[in-house]
Amino acid sequence: MPPKIKFTKQDAVRAAMEIVQEEGLDGLTMRKVAQRLGSSLQPVYSCFDTKFEMEQKVISETKKILTDHANRMYTDSRPLNMAIGLVLFARDYSRLFRSIFLQDREFKGIFKEFNQYHVGQMETIERFARMDNRNRQRLLNRLWMFTFGFATLMCTGLVEDTGDDNVIATLHEVGSQIIEGALTQE
Repeated sequence: MPPKIKFTKQDAVRAAMEIVQEEGLDGLTMRKVAQRLGSSLQPVYSCFDTKFEMEQKVISETKKILTDHANRMYTDSRPLNMAIGLVLFARDYSRLFRSIFLQDREFKGIFKEFNQYHVGQMETIERFARMDNRNRQRLLNRLWMFTFGFATLMCTGLVEDTGDDNVIATLHEVGSQIIEGALTQE
């Protein structure tokens, strides 16, 4: 009779998330999860059939954390809150950000989901609803380029002031300039 499993699948996911946060997605192995849980490999394989399945679960959990950050109310501006959430996610979960956004594995799919969600959000905001779809998408792309660049600088340690107030002020200032520029071109 095989030994009784001493941890849940969620425990294994949590251990995998910790490993990815410390070493990146490339550092994740079934063996490291087993070691982290003080177990042999077999119980880990009872939670995940393959390393790919375990990686997909980590990516799914990472998306949840990112979505939680993007949905928080940092200010009274929904679009600004989403940008703040992405940058703070990059600051707080730098290895997860790098693994998801700076490696080829999942970036395109996550970017597409994130982009579609934001286009839908923009359509519900009066000042953007007047824009045609092409200009709304162009504006969103410009905002995304700045926000993603800022988030990348944040996760790589190239931003000196990583405090929430600086993140909010920087995104508000530059975002407002990009938005005003797009609205005057309308």
